[in-house]
Amino acid sequence: MEKTDFVFDLGAKRTRLSDGDLLRALQAAAEGFGGIYFSTVAYDGLVGTKPHSKTIIERFGSWKKALSLIGISGGREREHTPEQLIENLEVIWRELGYAPGKRQIATLGAKISETPYKRYWGSVRNACEALSAFHNGLITRVALLRGTEAAIELRRTTIPLKDRWAVLKRDNYKCVKCGTSPSKSHEVELEVDHIVPVAKGGKNALENLQTLCHNCNQGKRDR
Repeated sequence: MEKTDFVFDLGAKRTRLSDGDLLRALQAAAEGFGGIYFSTVAYDGLVGTKPHSKTIIERFGSWKKALSLIGISGGREREHTPEQLIENLEVIWRELGYAPGKRQIATLGAKISETPYKRYWGSVRNACEALSAFHNGLITRVALLRGTEAAIELRRTTIPLKDRWAVLKRDNYKCVKCGTSPSKSHEVELEVDHIVPVAKGGKNALENLQTLCHNCNQGKRDR
């Protein structure tokens, strides 16, 4: 067997990646993003073996400084309006078929990081909940685009389960408009409705809630 000077030392330290290795990894990623600014979330979400963004930040002091070394200036994402953020979220949601998380929004659609979503809604999850509430008629588009206030609006319009049961029991489990009840027809679906709509200042107080069948409630909304 050929003799070598290599020592199989279990205590040997791992070779540290050079600055050049880290910058080359960034350059390879930048090509995939078209040479424009990309976030740490977008970078770490890329497929393949590469240095983690934390390693790069620790070496160069910040993500912004590391990007500047490969010719990407700024290091700050352009400002996005709430309308643009919501449109992007809708596009990605439809593409995936389920509510996206921070990794999906960083790599799909306009490839926006979670930062602006956190700025307006507190988190990507909160933004998804607000968007779902809007499409289900629980909050207005104005409330949706108000950002963090949308979460407050959603809590304000969501009727607690115990209150729903209290209203149904009070109204004898039948529609107060037409009198239909699930006990008479299995096709009847009861809903708890705001007498004075939330959009007009209505509250979740029991005296402002009533039991309606789906048809009567839908007819009220259509007027």
